[in-house]
Amino acid sequence: MKNKMGKVILVGAGAGDTGLLTIKGKKYIEEADCIIYDRLASPELLGMAKHGCECIYVGKENHKHIMKQDAINELLYKKSREYSLVVRLKGGDPYVFGRGGEEALYLRKRKIDIEVVPGVSSVVAALADAGIPITHRGIAKGFQVITAHSKKDEEAQIDYTLLTDESMTCVFLMGLAHVEHIAEELIRAGRRPDTPAAVISNGTLATQKKCIGTLESIGYKVKCAKLESPAIIVVGNVVSLNDQLGFFEKRPLFGRKITVPYIEAMGERTHFNKLITDLQQLGADVDTIMVGKILPIPISDFEKEISSSDWILFTSRNGVRAFFYNMKFNDTDIRCLAKIRFGVVGKATEQELKNYQIKADLVPDEQTGAGLAKALKKQISDQTKVCIFSAKEASEDLERELQKFCHVIKTDAYENVNVSEQDYILKPVDTVISEAVFTSASNVERFFQMLPEEIMVERAYSIGKKTTEALKKKNVMNICESEESTYESVVSLITKNKSVVSFIQLGYNGSQNK
Repeated sequence: MKNKMGKVILVGAGAGDTGLLTIKGKKYIEEADCIIYDRLASPELLGMAKHGCECIYVGKENHKHIMKQDAINELLYKKSREYSLVVRLKGGDPYVFGRGGEEALYLRKRKIDIEVVPGVSSVVAALADAGIPITHRGIAKGFQVITAHSKKDEEAQIDYTLLTDESMTCVFLMGLAHVEHIAEELIRAGRRPDTPAAVISNGTLATQKKCIGTLESIGYKVKCAKLESPAIIVVGNVVSLNDQLGFFEKRPLFGRKITVPYIEAMGERTHFNKLITDLQQLGADVDTIMVGKILPIPISDFEKEISSSDWILFTSRNGVRAFFYNMKFNDTDIRCLAKIRFGVVGKATEQELKNYQIKADLVPDEQTGAGLAKALKKQISDQTKVCIFSAKEASEDLERELQKFCHVIKTDAYENVNVSEQDYILKPVDTVISEAVFTSASNVERFFQMLPEEIMVERAYSIGKKTTEALKKKNVMNICESEESTYESVVSLITKNKSVVSFIQLGYNGSQNK
């Protein structure tokens, strides 16, 4: 145990949407030696933690405490004695009915340095995404926030006579089970029965649902809708603006659950994967399943390989990253690249190269290996030496094509490795997957190897021909193939396909999947 005590940061994780985490909160999560966290609407936040960070769950589920508050307080103190930086990650804002104040006081009494990073509370965020401004000139001049939940998991004792001002918006947290009673008590205290009211479930998430009614009808409507916790109750005239200001549920992919098996690229985590973030921004409820990781391969004779090359080709962003990983690994002088020309397979790889301050000399119109070979043939002679930096398991098609007209060296710069079960599943996978997106043939292979045989996919989106062929080998029949091998093209294809029209029950056998 170290002598000097560490620091504890109380970080508000926001209302649920990962994007609502503050920049300051993200910085501390990335730097933390230990993260003590509650139940999070976005488990992806833990993916921001550095390798080796200890993550301890102390949340509450279904009225069951994993750890009592006194034990949490003591755990924070204990870990502050072990680590330099401890993050207490709490949903919403630490001080908005989050008991963050109790934790902070406990630590300060024991001379532990603390800092609080505010979070975007559902009080504001869930309402905004439901199209309800918490205040509005001429309609609501202020708001009142009330917890409808007591320490003993019972309805809180509320003085409803203090909530009768019609110019104030009333927001009740943790009160889903008591909606009807709250509405009745507000009417009894003097609020009009036709006062607009709303209940928002899973606010800010792709699974968001809402019920709009009045104090007189909201209880019945919530029962019929079978809304689930967490939920927030809103009472006031601002609720009537939801039709005009609602945008969240009007996004093109809202209400669609899309499974995305993905391979974690070098230097990326789930929250940086462009395909995943693009689908989420369009409203999709995305189930992410990590099926592999890209790791660089150290190249001992790296300098020799590049010094003898006239051209260096990259067939992916990972190839670029692996190249510069080896530049650093081998302590290579950047000036050795002065006479080398660079070719890339497409725009995404071109942009990655630009990130390292190098402009590609060749970007083919046809963004494939064949397109790259065809374009390069016009610019070189049979004496030209070309080095390809690609995956260890990459197809040899490009290499064979280039060998017809130049000297070629294929360098294994990175590899796609398997991951353990705890790495690839963030939440349970449904037995029937309505829509799934596949961005490589290896993506397909890993997906069907890792998941149970009874998993059924009703529609698959493919990024290209090889991926489609891999899906067909798994007896997947309902396949939509992208016109171009880019994430943008795949997302456009998904958006155009409004829903799963044909529900095909697919049969798999052990020899195909395992």
